[in-house]
Amino acid sequence: MASRVRTATPVVVPPLPPQARRTKLWQYLLVLAILGITAACLLTLGNVSWERILSGLERNLPPLWRGLTNPDAAIFSRAFAAMMETMYMAVIGTVIAGVLAVPVAFISAANLVGGNRFALPGRGLLAAIRVFPELLFAIIFVAAVGPGAVAGIMALGINSVGFLGKMFSDIIESIDPGPGEALRATGAGPIHTFSYAVVPQVLPEFASNVLYRFEINLRAASILGLVGAGGIGGLLIQRIQFRRWEEIAMILLVIIAFIVIVDVISSSIRRRLV
Repeated sequence: MASRVRTATPVVVPPLPPQARRTKLWQYLLVLAILGITAACLLTLGNVSWERILSGLERNLPPLWRGLTNPDAAIFSRAFAAMMETMYMAVIGTVIAGVLAVPVAFISAANLVGGNRFALPGRGLLAAIRVFPELLFAIIFVAAVGPGAVAGIMALGINSVGFLGKMFSDIIESIDPGPGEALRATGAGPIHTFSYAVVPQVLPEFASNVLYRFEINLRAASILGLVGAGGIGGLLIQRIQFRRWEEIAMILLVIIAFIVIVDVISSSIRRRLV
């Protein structure tokens, strides 16, 4: 009996839909644009002296490495106290920013204020704040209130409003409208709808973003001392000016240890929130 040979049915792969092809094309164009812009930037950096960069690295990296392998423990107490001041600055600045950013975020969310044109003033305010870096705010507040941690707290707080307000408004605009519509259908008023449909959806994301901003503020607060705004930055710049590499190494180790510990704790909390 002759055996029957089964022939495999060829699998026909359907072509990509037009929308998917357009998306893939835009992805390729975006990659090419990024590569082109990067190449143009590298080619136009005519004022960069690579020889000077290499000589600077050769001159400063060996002593820094020697300092890292033999840090000066005598400055640890001063570095720890200065880093604690930096921590206080980051905590208070972040709390201030979180409180101020909430009302600005709600008036910047188009789905709550009735459209993009009504949200434009709030969005413009947040964009204007984000234009200025922390160091510029620190210089302004040092000139206004004098050097110290207060200027650093104010700089971090005001600068963080722009970031948190933008993130909060994006979170508000992405909430599920279903719970609000269900409450309004039962006759609930605006306050009850806001309290029971909006706040429970946004609160975990708000808290997560505040923690994330605290991590950023801790790093930023470490350098605000360069302009007299308190924290460990002032101590670090003094040692850098005199090339005291063993003391610089200890200060850097304290900064790194604080930031790593805060990152681990904050990341763990944020994973539980969202």
